[in-house]
Formats: sequence, structure tokens, C-alpha cells
Amino acid sequence: MKTVTPLILFLCVGPLLLAQQGNVALQNFRFYENLALRDAQYEQTLHTMDLHDEQDYWTDQRNYERQLGTENFAAYLVYMKGKKDAYQQHLQHCSETCAHSGRFFERAHEYLSISDVEYFKQLMETGMVLNTSKKRNP
Repeated sequence: MKTVTPLILFLCVGPLLLAQQGNVALQNFRFYENLALRDAQYEQTLHTMDLHDEQDYWTDQRNYERQLGTENFAAYLVYMKGKKDAYQQHLQHCSETCAHSGRFFERAHEYLSISDVEYFKQLMETGMVLNTSKKRNP
């Protein structure tokens, strides 16, 4: 009877703990979706900056994306998917009144035109660190 009680307790409480952990992961992913949307909306206003500041922003943005991909690849994928969705939505409604720079359209092209397979290949070519172990040749 002593061993049955902890087992029953584990079976009752265990799924609740797992569900709570899943909820935390989902909230983290929603954070990155919202961050991607916020960043994309900010990027739509970059035409008001001078060229040097805009180039600095894009450099910082690329560095952030690479660092996120290195530290938390799942969050990186969620973030990039959010960026892609935000750019698709904006560009469907963008008209001649949108005064975006050439750099904006270059980045929009990068976000929108790469399939997932091509994207993973590009990450590997640019040296993005994935959590895989590689054997070194002696």
C-alpha cells in the first residue's frame, strides 16, 4: 500500500505538471511571435531614419537573429515565422504611399522567399550553430 499511494499521486499530479510546463513553452513562443510582429512593424517605419542609422539597425537585427538561433533554435523558428507572416501581411496592403528603402525590400525578400529547406541550408552555410555534435578530424 505504501508504494501504491505515491504511484497514484504521481499519476494524478504528473499530467498537471506536464501541462503547466507545456503552457510555459507556449507562452514563450507567443512572446517571440509578438516580438517578431513588433519588430516588423518598427521596420516598416525605418524610412524616416537616415541611411547610416538604418544600416546599423539591420546589422543589429541580423546579429540578434543569429544569436537567438544559437541560443534557442525553436524560439528562433517561431520568431522568423512571425516575421515572415508580418511581412506578407504588410506587403499585401502596401501601396505607392509606402516609402520603404531598398534595404527594407532586400530584407523582406529574404524573409519571404526562402523555403524552410533552403533556409536550413543557408543557416548551415553561414555557420549558424545548431545543437549537433560534430566529430573533429584528427
